[in-house]
Amino acid sequence: MNWIKLAFDNFLNDSKSSDGRLVILTQITLILFLATLSLTSASVQQFLNGNLNNMLGADISVSGPRPLSSSDERLLSDKAANLAQIQMIPLAISLRGETISVQLKIVGDNYPLQGSLKIGTAENQSIQNTIEHGPPPGEIWLGPRASSKLGANIGDRIAIGDETFRFGAIIYHEPDRLMEGHSVSMRALINSESLSIEDFKSSKMLYRYLLTASPAQQNDIENWASETLSDFTLLTKSGGGHPLALFWQRTENFLGLASVILFFLAAIAIDMANRRYLERQKQRLAVYLSFGQTLVSCLRLSLLQWLLGFLLSFVIAIGLAYVAQYFLTGQLSNQFPGITWDWHPATIATTAGLIFLLLLAFQIPMLWQLGRTSLVSLIRAVEYPSAQFLRIFWGFASISLLAAYYSDNFLLTGLTLGALGAALLLMAILSWIVLTAGEFWGRQYPGLLSFNFFIMKQRILSKSSQILGLGLCSLLLLFTLMLMKDIGDTMKGYTRANDGNLMVAELQAKDKPALENWAQKNQSEIRQLRPYAAAKLSEINGLPIDEAITTPSEALATVKKSIRLHWSEAIPSNNRVAGGKWWSDNESNWNQVSAEEEVMTDLGLSYGDQLTFVIDGTATEFELVASHAFKPGRGSVTFWFQTPERAIEVIKPDVFYMGSIELPDAAWSELGSLWKNHPSLSLVPLKELTQRFDNLLAMVTKLVVGYATMVLIMTALVIAASMKGFEAEDRQKNGLLMSMGVTKKACVKLALYDWLTVSLIAGIGAISGTWLAGFLIYQSQFSMVYEPDPLWLVGTMLAIGVTVCGIGVIYSRNSLSTSVNNLLMD
Repeated sequence: MNWIKLAFDNFLNDSKSSDGRLVILTQITLILFLATLSLTSASVQQFLNGNLNNMLGADISVSGPRPLSSSDERLLSDKAANLAQIQMIPLAISLRGETISVQLKIVGDNYPLQGSLKIGTAENQSIQNTIEHGPPPGEIWLGPRASSKLGANIGDRIAIGDETFRFGAIIYHEPDRLMEGHSVSMRALINSESLSIEDFKSSKMLYRYLLTASPAQQNDIENWASETLSDFTLLTKSGGGHPLALFWQRTENFLGLASVILFFLAAIAIDMANRRYLERQKQRLAVYLSFGQTLVSCLRLSLLQWLLGFLLSFVIAIGLAYVAQYFLTGQLSNQFPGITWDWHPATIATTAGLIFLLLLAFQIPMLWQLGRTSLVSLIRAVEYPSAQFLRIFWGFASISLLAAYYSDNFLLTGLTLGALGAALLLMAILSWIVLTAGEFWGRQYPGLLSFNFFIMKQRILSKSSQILGLGLCSLLLLFTLMLMKDIGDTMKGYTRANDGNLMVAELQAKDKPALENWAQKNQSEIRQLRPYAAAKLSEINGLPIDEAITTPSEALATVKKSIRLHWSEAIPSNNRVAGGKWWSDNESNWNQVSAEEEVMTDLGLSYGDQLTFVIDGTATEFELVASHAFKPGRGSVTFWFQTPERAIEVIKPDVFYMGSIELPDAAWSELGSLWKNHPSLSLVPLKELTQRFDNLLAMVTKLVVGYATMVLIMTALVIAASMKGFEAEDRQKNGLLMSMGVTKKACVKLALYDWLTVSLIAGIGAISGTWLAGFLIYQSQFSMVYEPDPLWLVGTMLAIGVTVCGIGVIYSRNSLSTSVNNLLMD
């Protein structure tokens, strides 16, 4: 108990110092970010699990791009208690000259299988009726958005192609709307006896079979489907696996990877603040050792004292994290209706363990130095250069651990950390070059500036720490603030210039002549039309895709559904070969495929892998021989997977097209007639795409602003730590100069030169690092050329430099407010 009391007293004394408060505040900020991320993620995952139970509409859902054969459907029906078949297809519906695209769900009389539908006859959602069946033959029910867009009233006749159907109700809730509830598509419901699906084709057509089954039947169905239905997706209430779970985990991993950067800043701040704290600890241990205490007991005391500081930081941060979780779940309620906050004790325990190990890694170098403390080393002020390298090693080790924990895209992780590492190396080299050149110049031109270079060169290690800390903070601020602005401006400008104002998302081959004739008649320019076939990646090297790939990614979530498979003999004009070997015209082997470079990285593919695609119900194996990447300038329509034209001649799949058109103003009024006559034609105006992008950009901007705020807070802590950590050396330097007759005004001027040099080197490193990060990440992740605004960059760096210099000079003036004797005694 005496040791605990002594550790607590030491902790209280240290926490009253500016260094102790800086360390605690830094730990609170870091724990707050990671804990808030973990709690919010746990709330989302909890919502998804509940959403799966409440919105699957059955015990099992089996979905695929094709109908089951009669024998498979009969076998599935025999294995389950009840079965309901649903077909889904994007189609255009029309009313009074207005045409819109909806996700049409075609259901039978036994729908819904579990749960109830909620419908109404007005757009007032509070007036709803619960009903146990779908629309009768001859009727169509619309979602609220589709009804409002068409201006439809109950009883109106809605047209699909040449047929019309009575608008019978507004549908508010479907018990099987697991994925459609998170889709931007407008929706409609119709009876299978009203519309023949064989009249239409679409690469986005989906066949879904809802089943009720006992646990034993569920196991039997899962085993049978895994062996037989390789191109189908099976979901169960008991098995979990919400379709959005992988997407959210990818988001969580990206945010967690961002925490690596914050952790980097925290490491710098803690290392600087620990300089004086370490000296106090060494003095204490030397005194304890002189009283006959063992070194092990002294180290245990230091570790216990740090643990008390960690516990205080953790308690405060967790309390704030719960408050932050409450507000964040409110912000996410639009994307996840019904999400609520919770305590999540298991999540907090896991996060606490991770943070504890990471912060403990910072203490290992200090404990190593304390372990070598003795009365002699204290009296002689012995320094251990190896301690500096030990701090760097453990700092990078802990950061690497955090990056490995969160990273699911090692290319992005490597580019991010590589850009940061290169910037830090550049700043370290610049520090040595500038200070060495300044010292050499100062030998020939004496003065305060020359003396400043001489002093800084003598303290190059401490000054390098300040430069690296401030440079890294500036780099992160610059890149974070410019990222969303650059993406938004580039995307809008590029899309408008190359893709026209109307995107053709899907066009059947038989409808292509009609589109070309309409475009010619209405003076519209078809910018691009590229063919593709609907395909589903089912196996990689003979393994089902879920077994072959276990790391979540956006690419994995997409290839589990039907994707567009393109064919081309020559590399398309808006692509470039990124690796491997593109096929030649005279090759007879058609079982070759090229994958988009980023998709290869996300899925962990390698050249020579065997990829099995199911095309129109037939499995075909291809060898991965090349990778391609997007090249701006010739339209944005590109494809993840491409094969030789000879493959399509052999497979003979249903052919679709996608592309873009530039419409004059007069042609927009005529678009409805084309759409009405060809309802399977999928068209998306550019302004709608822009609106979707703007909505996404607004949500991401909130995230970036929050992250930038965390970076700003951590930057302020680094600046404060850089000043406090070297306060003793600055006071001794000033005391010595003033004892030699140098005036206070000259000392302040010398401090200004010091901070100007630090800001200049840090600014050059930050701008260079921002350019390098933008060059690597923009091209790799967004296929865009990074073109930063030089004036904005320089202006921002000048603002940061003026701020840092101003704070540094004010701080230096305060350090000169005491007498020369006091400064010398310090």
